[in-house]
Amino acid sequence: MGELYPAEPATNVMMGGIGVSNSNGIYANSINPALLARNHYTVFEVGVNTELKTLQDYRQKQQVFGGNYESLQLTLPISNRWTASIGIRPHSAVDYTTKSYRRLNLLGVDSLIYGYEGKGSVTKLSFANGVRIGKEFYIGLEANYLFGTVNRNVSTQNMSDGQFYKIQLENLNSYSDFSFKAGLAYRKSLKNDLFVNIGATMDLTSKMNATQLNRFAIMDLSGMNMINADTLRNTYNFTQNLPVTTRLGVSLEKIAAWMVGIDYSQTDWSKVDNNLGRSAKPLPVSTKWSIGGEYTPDFTSVSNYFKRTTYRFGFSYAKTPYDFSANGNYAVDKNLSFGIAFPLRNLSYFNVSYQVGKRGVLVDNGMEEQYHRITIGLTLSDLWFQKQKIN
Repeated sequence: MGELYPAEPATNVMMGGIGVSNSNGIYANSINPALLARNHYTVFEVGVNTELKTLQDYRQKQQVFGGNYESLQLTLPISNRWTASIGIRPHSAVDYTTKSYRRLNLLGVDSLIYGYEGKGSVTKLSFANGVRIGKEFYIGLEANYLFGTVNRNVSTQNMSDGQFYKIQLENLNSYSDFSFKAGLAYRKSLKNDLFVNIGATMDLTSKMNATQLNRFAIMDLSGMNMINADTLRNTYNFTQNLPVTTRLGVSLEKIAAWMVGIDYSQTDWSKVDNNLGRSAKPLPVSTKWSIGGEYTPDFTSVSNYFKRTTYRFGFSYAKTPYDFSANGNYAVDKNLSFGIAFPLRNLSYFNVSYQVGKRGVLVDNGMEEQYHRITIGLTLSDLWFQKQKIN
């Protein structure tokens, strides 16, 4: 299905991605559905991101610049114990194009061009509910509808006979199914407005339904116009295995002042197909550690705007399932993040997050990627559906 997008909105990205146990009730938590129950205001959140990546191996180096919408989410309190939310965000994406050349004889007169291209994405539409049970125990369930298409093509062109077309093998996958995630959280009061928070989430779905169409196509050199097509296999159903993630988190919080936390997650990729095709061994279990926090100098300050501003920071270290050199060295993704939440009116905020990171090491993995990522989000909070009372 492609490269998975992170599930964290701008607020959590600033703090290294932590969010399993922490939520202040102002912004909506899209990591642990149980913590939605702490939201007593209607919250509308929207976010976008942009990224500059530098990729290199031993032969070449390339820069890629791009961006996408990050999320669109509406959170509504149903009662003082129950809060629901609906949102849409990108789930995964495939976007690559590469070419290789092969000589057919020693003189190099005849040659072939091999082209490899993948395009497409999967979108996630979510409906989540969080309920408070007792005083400070929370449970939640998130239902997701995943849908989208991914097209992977392999093409050849013989340069020796003056061909003005290329032959292309196309594999078109279409995804459409539901997935589920459960969450738990607990909040314990200590003293002096201090609280310790504990949370956990688990993916409940490991498979989804999909369809595939295989065909040969003859294209012009632009790749835009089809000259002829021959279906190898009509659309058929298959099962797409999904990575299953379990997350744990703990945080220490002082109300309206500061919070520090740590999250741990592991993702089981063993049932997911290894599309590299280099080895029959299954993909590993990847792990991730995230540490972060936030600080607000004076939440109630009237005279000083920057004392009401929230400052966030974080760091994450993840062992990915990517083994580019097939030598057993899985690429490590580590990044540093920080950001600022600028207060607006009615508990609303303008969030700006910056991440700098590196994935893989050239010597160990045969390829490395350095990236700079900026995420911008808008959190609008207000009281809706409240009956006016006159004393």
